[in-house]
Amino acid sequence: MKKKISFYIIALISLISPLTVKAGDGGLGTAAGQAGLPSSLSGEQGIATILGNFAGAALALSGSIFLFLIVYGGLLIMTAAGKQPQIDKGKNVIIWAIIGAVILGGAYAITTLVFSVVGAG
Repeated sequence: MKKKISFYIIALISLISPLTVKAGDGGLGTAAGQAGLPSSLSGEQGIATILGNFAGAALALSGSIFLFLIVYGGLLIMTAAGKQPQIDKGKNVIIWAIIGAVILGGAYAITTLVFSVVGAG
């Protein structure tokens, strides 16, 4: 019963924490201005700001999910009591969480690089 309650508390915190993140537009305001679209620089909330906020919230949510999966995998290993299948399951959860975080970090790095080369950032 305690495991279920702590699981739901961690899941709720993981879902709520990204809502407090304020993200910039990541250079999309400049690109929107060059394309003739409204941007946050003109006082209006343009597509660049909306996309920047969405991307920031998505990154924050994925970070929260990563943290939750690492904790979950660690709990599986710690509560295994010598049961090898549960230890393997915990290791796999941690390994796949790290792989996902590396992929997300790489996607963010590539996006930042493209925006800096194009001149929008």
